[in-house]
Amino acid sequence: MINTETLRLRDQPTAEWIAAIRARYPVETAIDNVLTRKLRNRTQTAAHQTDFEHLETHLVSYLKHTTGQTDLQLSDLKRLTGGASKEQFTFMLTWNQDSGARTTRKLMLRMDPSESVVETHRLREAQVLRAMSGEVPVPEVFWVEHSDEFLGHPFLIAGFVVGTVQPDDGGKVTGLGMSFEPELRATLRDQFVRHLATIHTVDWRNKDLSAFDAPAAGTTQANEWSVGAWERIWQEDTMEAHPIMEQAAIWLKENMPVVENPVIQHGDYRSGNFMYDDKGQINAILDWELCHIGDFHEDLAYNRCKMLGTPDDKGGFRCSGLLYFDEFVEKYQAYTGFTVDRQRLKWYDIFTYYKMTSISCTSLRIAHAKKTHLDAMMNLIGGVGFLAASELARLLEEV
Repeated sequence: MINTETLRLRDQPTAEWIAAIRARYPVETAIDNVLTRKLRNRTQTAAHQTDFEHLETHLVSYLKHTTGQTDLQLSDLKRLTGGASKEQFTFMLTWNQDSGARTTRKLMLRMDPSESVVETHRLREAQVLRAMSGEVPVPEVFWVEHSDEFLGHPFLIAGFVVGTVQPDDGGKVTGLGMSFEPELRATLRDQFVRHLATIHTVDWRNKDLSAFDAPAAGTTQANEWSVGAWERIWQEDTMEAHPIMEQAAIWLKENMPVVENPVIQHGDYRSGNFMYDDKGQINAILDWELCHIGDFHEDLAYNRCKMLGTPDDKGGFRCSGLLYFDEFVEKYQAYTGFTVDRQRLKWYDIFTYYKMTSISCTSLRIAHAKKTHLDAMMNLIGGVGFLAASELARLLEEV
């Protein structure tokens, strides 16, 4: 790989280069904040290493500070496996809730690494979880901190949910493309579509989503922000230029559809990002960090991405290992009353693989720089980039 001036600037961003990047790509305010913070910190942060020895002390200090309770008790702090983009820990906390009742709960801490495979905003995640509480099953959010002041990285604290993410025979380390046995698949598939339909029909304008910019209906603004964010991520993180990504970005901007009815997008709605109980009932939808407001077709197209589902023995393809796309669309339209535009889906198919390729380049960068807690998984995700770029090239040839 030739070490060009652009590559050197990605490794060691100057203030001028960061300013030029920010001016070039239109993104939401909060997304600009986290991407800019990433670049400014890139040369200032060493290899990622959580100070686990002192984490409990710092966490207790934060909780006493934010609750005003000096008699709270924290115990059994443990690291969770999984969580490709965030470090996750569980702990037991005894404290006085707002009602005055003394309570002991198992909680989960989600904390940013030095650099993440996707740089996201903890307040946005907390706000959408609270907005969805009572609408679809989600973990209860207790506290959120977007600064580095207390634990060295932004974090969110939520209730721990007991359930299963992947069946024992699911067969996937990352959660991508896992499979379900027929009885469980039959139990989950309708719930899976119904919950997405509920997410898309929530009246987001009456929710506290102040960390989200609201795109104007009947314009391309929602897609301008989304494409701008992912193109910016690619330009900030890639280790080398790629003509397919350049061609795709041009095509996406030249053919951008208008979003008539902006809705809440989960952004990563798939198997691996929900939990279910021992009766097969979905009891938590997880990983809302890529949530934004946009076209409902975006979440639908994401679900027919080949890398996120499973083939059957007859050459068919099940979305998230659960159901065929035609059945998915039929159920979705019945639940929402929306009409799915198959032609419009093609734009979002291309956008999906553009995002997947971009994520793969970020994963390689942070693994190489040792800015993450999961170097091995990041290298694995990096390998997916070839598949995503190949599919992206095929789709571009067809339009």
